[in-house]
Amino acid sequence: MRVGLSLFLILGFFNLSSQNRDSLLNQYMFDSGMEILDTGLFSMHEDFLPSGSYWAIDSFTEETVFHRAMLYEQESDSTASYALRIGKGGQMYSLRGVFGESVPPQYRPAPWVQATYGGGTSYAPWVDEVWQMVSVDGSLNNPPDSSYFIHQAGVYLKTPNQQQPFFSPIVGEYYDAASRSYSIINWGQQAHTEDLLNVDHRSGLLYYTKYTHQGLGIIQVDQMIYNFGTDHMNFINVPWGGVRNSSLDHFFISAPDDSYTLANAVYGQGPVVQTGSTGGWMGWSNDEAGNSPALLMVHPQTTVTNNNVFRYGSAGANPNNPRDYNVFEMIRFPGADQLGFGNCMSFRYFYVLGADINGAKAKILAYDLPALAMDAAFTPSDTEVPYLNYQFTENDGVIDAVTTNSSGLSLAMSPFEDSYPVFKILASDSMTYISSDPYYLSEVPYDGHTLGLSLLGFYDKPLELSVQLDTLCSGSSYLFPDGTEMTDIEGSLSYFSIFTTVDLQSDSIVVSNLFVVEPDTAVLVEAGMFIAQSSSVEYQWLDCTADFAQIEGDTFMAFVPLQSGSYAVEITDGICADTSSCYTFVPTAIEEIHSAEAPHVFPNPNTGSFTLSFATAQDQFQFKIYSATGKLLAQGTELYVKEKEFDLRLTPGLYFLEIIRSDERDVRLRLIIE
Repeated sequence: MRVGLSLFLILGFFNLSSQNRDSLLNQYMFDSGMEILDTGLFSMHEDFLPSGSYWAIDSFTEETVFHRAMLYEQESDSTASYALRIGKGGQMYSLRGVFGESVPPQYRPAPWVQATYGGGTSYAPWVDEVWQMVSVDGSLNNPPDSSYFIHQAGVYLKTPNQQQPFFSPIVGEYYDAASRSYSIINWGQQAHTEDLLNVDHRSGLLYYTKYTHQGLGIIQVDQMIYNFGTDHMNFINVPWGGVRNSSLDHFFISAPDDSYTLANAVYGQGPVVQTGSTGGWMGWSNDEAGNSPALLMVHPQTTVTNNNVFRYGSAGANPNNPRDYNVFEMIRFPGADQLGFGNCMSFRYFYVLGADINGAKAKILAYDLPALAMDAAFTPSDTEVPYLNYQFTENDGVIDAVTTNSSGLSLAMSPFEDSYPVFKILASDSMTYISSDPYYLSEVPYDGHTLGLSLLGFYDKPLELSVQLDTLCSGSSYLFPDGTEMTDIEGSLSYFSIFTTVDLQSDSIVVSNLFVVEPDTAVLVEAGMFIAQSSSVEYQWLDCTADFAQIEGDTFMAFVPLQSGSYAVEITDGICADTSSCYTFVPTAIEEIHSAEAPHVFPNPNTGSFTLSFATAQDQFQFKIYSATGKLLAQGTELYVKEKEFDLRLTPGLYFLEIIRSDERDVRLRLIIE
């Protein structure tokens, strides 16, 4: 655990600067070093862009799965152009070229459908016959269920309450326009939902995928699996996928000398091919000699696992099989603990489009793509990964995690040995939580209780974090949840109380955000009137010369002294109280006069209707009405009157009526509007 003084106490936490969290979370440990090969017309799209392909899914539209589209147009060679569509599970659900749509249409025969399937005949909406990663712990994939399959794409709709697709949640993503690459991180899901009712299969896998446009019809795919669960993956597909027989009916396997042969098989009955026995590539074309537009895949020829093989073949018994699916399955067999808890495996392969098999092969050889393909089992230590610091705020149950430049809770941006992801989890009631457990809200991720997860980083223990807010007066003391007491606190701060379980296996962190309040006690002295500068608070004016005694009735923002003296105001904002400096008052030309001969108003207090009365009739006078803050609200001149009636629409509060006569001293009277 990365702990320092800055972890526990962060001053001025409300002044935060942001770092590019998304780009750091999506960094890959290995770089192919390959340069972009051309400047053809490439574009990345976030808004739904339909493929125009036929999908044998009658319950859901393509927009349900769509997440991103990468389009490339090669003007000099249309056979290198493509449209790649990425689904919400990070899967490649559509890849179109001159040959048409290559990804199978997701057909399911009606006899396979049980009455309890919520998805009907569309119970596998773009979660099976797509390009994706799949992982299996063989020790748990046992009869009678035999359904331990963690899909990158998402789950089957095989229980009655599953009425909508559930794709493996996106926990991070980033598009890098400079490198023309898009990265996505998904929390993989146990696919067979009907069997999860009988067995306690969970998923602790993060699937990373980066799609990079290299140009000339070459697409680079980098993938990584990180296991933060307790299961041991010993059978993985990187990738699982296939093509449409109707678009790319014939399959070709390369030899070490880069020659190739046509290979036909029914899936499950054909041979298992050692990748080391090939030239590092295979491909599909709609011509049995390979002389029509082709799609090739480049793969590593060696492996760090126990073996690396692939299987292939039509998913039906004959070429007219309505599933229109030619399966391809690249299999690796990780050894003990290679892909157990706290370990990563990384992979790289390429798709290459060309005018025919030979044309696409020429690109593979020209850029030595098999040498750039990769198969690696490497997990960095905690000192080999970048870190971000986070500060946390909370408002009505919504926690916000903001990155800081130097201080806060340090989370690694990449998985390291034996680390745990930390998620911000969004609940169906819009509340948010911080936890390492993606099952925090429900054991059934697709039941609607969890609306989304966002990866914040990695920590060396399972982590739960909560935020509490408190407000106190400047100079106060505070006791934090971990028992630490801080005295004479003068500025807002954030403090982390870390509670480690007795077995040292997990941490619970309480973030205490303290807002320190110091009322504004400034006073403006103007024309014989004192005006407090703090608004929306309570006021009490005090007589400094009488041991700060309260002046009865003077509880307004403005104060007009009745006599010479020294005065202050006490400001109370509901939490804290503070007193201003003392201000001296010396009468000037404008005074309040309290005598029988002086003008006066009645009734006072009033609702805005009142009468100004003089002892004798006045030949002429001017009047001005001010708010308690000194704003002029009304004025006028009157002739030959002894009384003047007013009917004003004023909000309740203190006002001042100023009377100006040429032959006498000016008079200022208080008006109290109720």
